[in-house]
Amino acid sequence: MKHFKLLSLILPVFLLTSCSGDSGKRVWTITDQEYLETQGFNVLVFHNYYPEGDQGGIEFIHHDDRTASNGYINVDLSGDKRFPRPLKAERTVDKEKGEIKATVKTPDFNFNYDVRVWAEGSKIHLAVDLEKPLPAEWKGKVTFDLQLFPVNYTGKTWHLGNKSGVIPVEGLGPMVTGQDGRARSMPMATGSKLVISPEDPMIKLQIEQVKGDLSLVDERNGSLSGWLLVRSEIPEGVDKGAMEWIITPNIIPDFIAKPVISISQAGYHPEQVKRAVIELDARTEKVETAILSKIDDDGNIAAVESAVPNDWGKFLRYKYVVFDFSGIKDPGMYTISYGDSKSDPFSIGTDVYQKSVWQPTLEIYFPVQMCHMRIRDRARVWHGECHLDDAVQAPVSTIHVDGYQTYASTETNYKPFTPVPYMNRGGWHDAGDNDLAAGSQAQTTLFLALAGEEFGINVDQTTVKQDALFVELRKPDGIPDLQQQIEHGAINLLSGYRAFGHSAVGIIETREGRGFLGDVASVSDQLLYDSSLKPGEVRGNRSGKPDDRWVVTNKDSALEYEVIAALASAYRLLKGYNDKLAEECLATAVKAWNYEQTHEPVIQPNAYVPRNLKEQEFMATAELAITTGEQKYKDRLSQLLPVVKKSPRDVAWAAARALKVINNEEFKTGLTEALKSYKSELDSTLATNPYGVPWRPSIWGIGWDIQEFGATQYYLSKEFPDLFDREIVCNVVNYVLGCHPGSSTSFISAVGAHSIIPAYGFNMHWWSYIPGGNVAGTALIRPDFPEMKEPFPYLWQQTEYVMPGASTYIFCVLAADKLLNNKSL
Repeated sequence: MKHFKLLSLILPVFLLTSCSGDSGKRVWTITDQEYLETQGFNVLVFHNYYPEGDQGGIEFIHHDDRTASNGYINVDLSGDKRFPRPLKAERTVDKEKGEIKATVKTPDFNFNYDVRVWAEGSKIHLAVDLEKPLPAEWKGKVTFDLQLFPVNYTGKTWHLGNKSGVIPVEGLGPMVTGQDGRARSMPMATGSKLVISPEDPMIKLQIEQVKGDLSLVDERNGSLSGWLLVRSEIPEGVDKGAMEWIITPNIIPDFIAKPVISISQAGYHPEQVKRAVIELDARTEKVETAILSKIDDDGNIAAVESAVPNDWGKFLRYKYVVFDFSGIKDPGMYTISYGDSKSDPFSIGTDVYQKSVWQPTLEIYFPVQMCHMRIRDRARVWHGECHLDDAVQAPVSTIHVDGYQTYASTETNYKPFTPVPYMNRGGWHDAGDNDLAAGSQAQTTLFLALAGEEFGINVDQTTVKQDALFVELRKPDGIPDLQQQIEHGAINLLSGYRAFGHSAVGIIETREGRGFLGDVASVSDQLLYDSSLKPGEVRGNRSGKPDDRWVVTNKDSALEYEVIAALASAYRLLKGYNDKLAEECLATAVKAWNYEQTHEPVIQPNAYVPRNLKEQEFMATAELAITTGEQKYKDRLSQLLPVVKKSPRDVAWAAARALKVINNEEFKTGLTEALKSYKSELDSTLATNPYGVPWRPSIWGIGWDIQEFGATQYYLSKEFPDLFDREIVCNVVNYVLGCHPGSSTSFISAVGAHSIIPAYGFNMHWWSYIPGGNVAGTALIRPDFPEMKEPFPYLWQQTEYVMPGASTYIFCVLAADKLLNNKSL
């Protein structure tokens, strides 16, 4: 939960007052960022453009907590047709009227409308104007819907018409099936005035329809990730004033957001910089004293340092101050208090990154996400052997889900919808989508290999039996877990080369399969699809049921280079463990690199396929140079020096790693010059926020991007310590573990006193978590509200796990540990 507003950003364009009982004298303003505001309540008007992720349309921020979103018109079309959600709107402000208007256009349906918002006393008016009356065939199908966050209102009462009740923990029906066969949630009640949560002054809300009735619908009946809907039907024969609501939020007088004390939930090394970032309401006038207390072994809690935090300034909508306690080095457990707020406990010690910080990610999260395997954990089976019918050749010229597409040719010898061999082994389910995208698998494998090579990871807590398709957690088998995970990634990456000579784009569920979440072993019948069989017919290991995942096989040169880099690095870690697989990785990487060097590049955009061709070539060449030491790779790196100079932020870390083999002074000089220029740019970027990381989110939380940045910074601080401070890497680790905007929640489930729970990988819709899973974290609700919604696993831009993020997280924690404990660096 979060906080409040920058006075410098407020543009007072009108003033309205009221003496109503719960609001006192109420002042409304329209900020220069064009949202409606009073102290304790904001109305965002189509500032966000991700309605699929419940981030768009009309939105409410009520006492520093986003409680409503996706307020816009919906048309309930029959069959499989869906009316598009508005991705953008043209927003205008009428300063004289104090009105904000958003114009939404839907050209595919020749349907346009305006949503107008203005304040009057303690109330907000929301009106909808149609460009023209509804077509006759849409009668009874057009509604204005506003989503209410179910987690805010669970257990609270609602009152509508002559009915009332309590919002249950999940949808409990009833449903009704329409003539088109689709089941829909029935309204809980209908009436002209809804009052929800009147017993809770923080979220009490009243919505009244000026003409006609509105209804309350629990969309969780149809989807576990559904929300509560306030819905009004748009009548036929009207345009201007087609619908109007009067919205009355309860607002606590002189509301001030509670301070957030952001610290690393894991703690700090004695020698690192230790800073708590405290997020304050922008209206805070007096900065109080922060107190660091130590929790002694006998249970006594005593203050060891206190100071008025240093003013950092304004960022987003808040005021930030920084409490620096770097001088405290005694090992132990500590907390920080500020006013009535207190941080979670954290430790200081030289071993702070060595116990249950990165280990759950490698020992639990990675095994649980393994595809094509049965995963046992004590008495629990996370999932059975899954997707053993992977995969059929994807059809040509098809736009599929999640960015996957196919071109005019399969570029293989396999006909569409026929089984492609080698696809049913290796790889990890990437997040809740259960797809195996080569770009994602390659990044994951690469950073696992680099972490193992750089930091010597030898833990063994997991049994992996590839031939038996069986994994058992918390049962050592005498083999390092890291090598077993790299092996699993390499098997997947090699599958395309084994089957058709180049990397696959990835393996993805059918549209029907995408709608199935739960036991991944039950998504398909595990039998290879055979189109010659009738539906339901089974012969041996084949069936007539077309439920197999698709493999997308179109080639892309940038992806080839990305996979080459992963395979070349995997070779170094697999050699001595699985020599046969290691040799195949290297031979495949060399052959693919030679091919790309002698043929025109192929550019075919697709899901998780990188677009920076030359940068990918450089990184692949660097890995091959490090692996083989052959001169041709060194020469090619020297030729690619202009790529480094052009994109040092993205490539210089790989160049720094290659310095030990390239032995070329001109190359080193060019790299050094590029890094000096980049350092100046980096310093400016890191100074834009109080956390010392590149925080520039678009929609999603960017924890994974920040972690990849941290991993690359490690190599720069190692090779160029005079330019790049180790504290940059430490800042990244602190950010992920709790020192970030909006909360102090660890983005790693089960790591730290307060971590993100629930969250999801393949376990979406279980309202659960996987220990060690790494989420994207705090997202930006535009224009200026950082959000980490808890507990709510269905905002995937905040609480979804992905595999590359898990690997870079392991790398960053181990990097910080080495930088702080290894004096030779």
